[in-house]
Amino acid sequence: MGKQKRQRHKSHKENPTGLPSVKEFELNEEFMEGAREKVLQNAYGDVQSCHLEEKLSALQILASMSCDSSMAKQIAKDGIAKIIGPLLMDHNAAIRANTAQTLRDIAENGGEDAYTDLIKDDIMTPLIALLKEYSDWEPKKTGDEKETFVQAVDLLRILCANNESALKCVNDEDLALLLTKFLDINIYGMEIVTITIQCMICLSDENDTAIKKIKEIESILFNLLDLKTDDEKTASKVLALRTCVANLLININNYADSNQIHVFCKVLSVLSEVLAVDHRQALSCLTSILPHENNAVSNDKRKKIYESKKMLELQEQALQILANLCYEDEDSEIDSDIDTSEIMEIVESECLDDDSMDDNLKMTSTFPVELVEIVNNGNLIDKIWDKTVLIVDKDVQEILNQTAEGKDIVKQSHDIRCAAYLCLNNLLPNIEIEVFGGVDNLYRKWLEIGTVIFKDVTSNDIELLEAATAAMRAILQQLAEVRANVFKQLTIDDVQPMLNGARQCSNVSVRVNLIRMLCNLVQILMNNKNSEDHEMIKFISTFLLNICTTETQAWVMAESIDALMDIYAEDETDCLAAEIELVPKLLSLIPHFKSKVRQQKKQLKDSMSVVSTVNANLTRFIKYKQKQIRNLRQKS
Repeated sequence: MGKQKRQRHKSHKENPTGLPSVKEFELNEEFMEGAREKVLQNAYGDVQSCHLEEKLSALQILASMSCDSSMAKQIAKDGIAKIIGPLLMDHNAAIRANTAQTLRDIAENGGEDAYTDLIKDDIMTPLIALLKEYSDWEPKKTGDEKETFVQAVDLLRILCANNESALKCVNDEDLALLLTKFLDINIYGMEIVTITIQCMICLSDENDTAIKKIKEIESILFNLLDLKTDDEKTASKVLALRTCVANLLININNYADSNQIHVFCKVLSVLSEVLAVDHRQALSCLTSILPHENNAVSNDKRKKIYESKKMLELQEQALQILANLCYEDEDSEIDSDIDTSEIMEIVESECLDDDSMDDNLKMTSTFPVELVEIVNNGNLIDKIWDKTVLIVDKDVQEILNQTAEGKDIVKQSHDIRCAAYLCLNNLLPNIEIEVFGGVDNLYRKWLEIGTVIFKDVTSNDIELLEAATAAMRAILQQLAEVRANVFKQLTIDDVQPMLNGARQCSNVSVRVNLIRMLCNLVQILMNNKNSEDHEMIKFISTFLLNICTTETQAWVMAESIDALMDIYAEDETDCLAAEIELVPKLLSLIPHFKSKVRQQKKQLKDSMSVVSTVNANLTRFIKYKQKQIRNLRQKS
């Protein structure tokens, strides 16, 4: 956000390198592999030339080639950090600017392989040295120093967001403190302050060393959060900056701390302001401006496209910030350095008491009342729901997919929906059900989402399926907790889409979401105590048992078994448990389940918590239920 792609230097009238110009390179669609390799090797040589024009031309060639992901990886692998890293300290401003730009493009487009190779080849040493050169710098109206700084800070952001070694270097060299000097808009301007804040967001992500330094200038961040403008031309940039500041403030504060509530009230107000912008209008503007074929676009239209796209990116960012604000890592108490087998032993030792089976011990965190008031007063929930609605229909998508820019718009619309669903998923357990419009409204929303994912979403759109089913799961969880009586005359046909998805979806997370939904659905039916629901409860319970016999993933098996233990935890379910032969069927599953856990223990990662808990509790649950059913039969 707030980042602008620099203007390429104009080609020199002469071509001292004999290489194709940047424009020629970008336009040559038939550029063959052998020719690319030759150009690449020539660029490696010329970038080390003593002639300024040769260096600049070679750097521009490398930047152009690195727009291709595979080429960016190759360039990084070839040791580009060693070749051009020293140029970050070159005496010529244009060389420094182009070098920083080239390295940033390689890092951004090359992915994990590029980050690793750049760090391995010690790009951090010249990069840190360059940034320290700016410790007393103030930008001039002209010159390349501003561009060099922007590109260098963005390169630092990319590396630190993706590599722990880079973050350690930053901590060791106290760069977080250095960056805090560049937050005065009157001196440095909007672009520099924004890119600096974006970098500080990455540095402060669960990094106490950086957080302590940034906390020292919190008052400056508050002032930026209150930044206003009457100029329509800069309004979106100001809002983008304030959103980044909101993100940073969340990283360095904890809303559980009552002394920090005022921070989060201001943050929520900014996010509400961002989400109030009509994304339909932005999308409509884009679809009307974009050409239906690969024709040239005027500068005026291109500017409008850029502004609309930035606003959509801003809304996605706001949703992500909100989601992260409410996110609690269920596995945060488990040390990632502990071996999987040790985790199982720890869980088993902590679950020896039968009272551990009491589901009522589960705690649900809630927002402080001050934040709930902001959510209510700003209609924040309605704004989030609004972002889940499909705006770009299939007909418009077909038109947009004819161009690269159109495809970007379709993806942006899609990503906003996913972010909104995930945001709702994280908000639901933290805010009282009345804030979401009460039981009836939540139930209607659940049906609406179900219609979307089971009828309109293709099975290969895993990202949307995962986000939407997560929101549906969270809604049912809330309805189950308040014992809502909303499912009347439920039929097998009504639940069949969930059953089919739990059986057939290729994505494990989606299958798990559907299984937990089935569990919550049964719990709601049981709470209502309607005799006509008896067969439905038996049907779903049997389905969950059958899944375990065919499932290949230990995590999905664990979730199914955990769902059954939740459903049949109460003594009043003993009769129904006997009807479906719960105990003998669970007993027969134990060898299969434990075998899958042993085979997959290295791959379980985030799902380790539920797998180890089920592994520890299953035998004890079976023994207890076996005893209860035996007593029941003796009484009868």
